[in-house]
Amino acid sequence: MSQKIRLLHLIDQLGDAGAETLLYNFAGGLDWSRFDLHVCALRPWSPPQIVSALRALGCTVTELDQHHAYDLPVLLTLIRYIYHHKIDLIHTHLLASDVMGRLVGFLTRRPVVSTIHNGRTDLDREPRHRQWMERWSAHLWCRRLIVVSALLRDEIVDWFGVPRRRVVVIPNAANTERFQPQPGFDPQPIKQALLGGDYRMVINVARLVPQKGQQFLVEAAAQIAATRSDVYVVIVGGGPLGAEMLALAAERGIAGRIIVTGIRQDVPALLAASDVFVLSSLWEGMPISLLEAMTAGCPAVATDVGGVGQLLQQGVTGLLVPPADATALAAAILNCLDDPSAARRRSAAAAQLIAQRYSLARMVRNWEALYRHELRRPR
Repeated sequence: MSQKIRLLHLIDQLGDAGAETLLYNFAGGLDWSRFDLHVCALRPWSPPQIVSALRALGCTVTELDQHHAYDLPVLLTLIRYIYHHKIDLIHTHLLASDVMGRLVGFLTRRPVVSTIHNGRTDLDREPRHRQWMERWSAHLWCRRLIVVSALLRDEIVDWFGVPRRRVVVIPNAANTERFQPQPGFDPQPIKQALLGGDYRMVINVARLVPQKGQQFLVEAAAQIAATRSDVYVVIVGGGPLGAEMLALAAERGIAGRIIVTGIRQDVPALLAASDVFVLSSLWEGMPISLLEAMTAGCPAVATDVGGVGQLLQQGVTGLLVPPADATALAAAILNCLDDPSAARRRSAAAAQLIAQRYSLARMVRNWEALYRHELRRPR
């Protein structure tokens, strides 16, 4: 095609979660000589940090004011937007945008692809009418479902009941340039500021929501405190459960050992300063925070959920534990702290794996190739 391909990425909101991070990373790696990227959020988010960041990259960003799941004014606004900006293809993220975007694609005769960011556990937790709409709209109006890990493909095929050929695997990726550790990096100023001294720092970067299972990390920290007094857990992220995690820490007698920072903009430096990265999630797709920690060379401990096992090979690139098991989590963290040489060998292998297979450039090129393929097909 001689003209640029005009893409519309439709997402529920532009917050601070993994889907939004993935979209921002994609925009940063996009071939702007061939593509024109528009981003539309169904609902506004405050503070609108990612909105200004996307605009700085060259994206046209619009936030709508959706009041309920599938309201008519938003539908009509999207239809007008697609015609006005001559959008060629729609890419949807998250459930409300999936259904709305597929319907708009049908009404405007634009091809639609949808990324499924989590496994079926996430989908099964939705109300039945939303599950029905997600399946029905995918069957009728979605060209391709994209899964973020090969380990999720079969369960997504089964959940949606679509032919396997319509579900493609494009793994998530890390921004390796941003998260690679800097030569001569000194972790002491960060540890001094956060912990008050040169202590061992265990970090969890995730939203404070039930999916992320941080209560099991707090319980694990209480077990670790029985044998080691030099270990602090830093939880980086926003969400409604911050106060609950601090209350649980106080109840377990480790008040002050659990630090909840809220959203931070210096996550690469925090990872580089940490002794262990922990993912305590109960379900996942392919968590970007884990990809980033591996890129940063931080020894990783993670629950064996979703596509995590595609990244962490037990004892080679990290340590896997069962979900919802604080004792196993504590043991794995202590393994990293007690044998730092082995932990460093695993983290070096993990960083090499990310560089070879999960680079941002590779993911972006795969998305671009999918767009070109779908646009060559008859509408």
